[in-house]
Amino acid sequence: MSKQTTLAYHEIKEMIFRMELLPGARIPELQLSSKLSVSRTPIHDALRQLAAEGLVSVSANRGAVVTQFTEAQIQEIGALRLSLDLLSAQLAAYYGSAADFDRLDRLAADCEESAARGDVYGRIRTDNGFHLEIAQISGNSHLIQQQFALYQQIHLIQISKYSGVADSLQQIHHHKPIVAAIRSRSESQIRALICHHIKDFYHVSPYLLHCYANPQ
Repeated sequence: MSKQTTLAYHEIKEMIFRMELLPGARIPELQLSSKLSVSRTPIHDALRQLAAEGLVSVSANRGAVVTQFTEAQIQEIGALRLSLDLLSAQLAAYYGSAADFDRLDRLAADCEESAARGDVYGRIRTDNGFHLEIAQISGNSHLIQQQFALYQQIHLIQISKYSGVADSLQQIHHHKPIVAAIRSRSESQIRALICHHIKDFYHVSPYLLHCYANPQ
């Protein structure tokens, strides 16, 4: 990407993640072009990249809008997240060190603090950071790349489904037990806790939950 395209890409993505542009909102290309002092071409190139990442939808009639996932799409993403989160946690349990697990505990505490303050952006950022750190500890570079790409879309889903401090805290409080299970290398607990953590938010099918929580 050119420097101007990179500038536009990061600016638009930041506006989306910081909820200045909400799911379903039209992206003001003219205003962005003026604000960034760039032509429309870098804006269009940036939007194509964001569309490739699933964060933006581009159509001839409406122009570019922030992606708004349907319930069916959210359920599909939840099924994928369940699989990748479980693999990340299992590999992290095998390869992780005491220092890694201590870092996860600190990240879990950061998530709780952001949720308690009602800081929606901070809560989503720290939540995603917690799960991506588990992938980092796994040491699998391909898994890390897949998780990073997936969690960008998860950021949008969390924005659209945020329902308040109480529900957010309840969800975030699952993190520390997950860390404890990873630290103790308990595969059965890891499976049970991650299935519980994800199932309601994404309406994961009972069949998948049974497959992952009770492997043969």
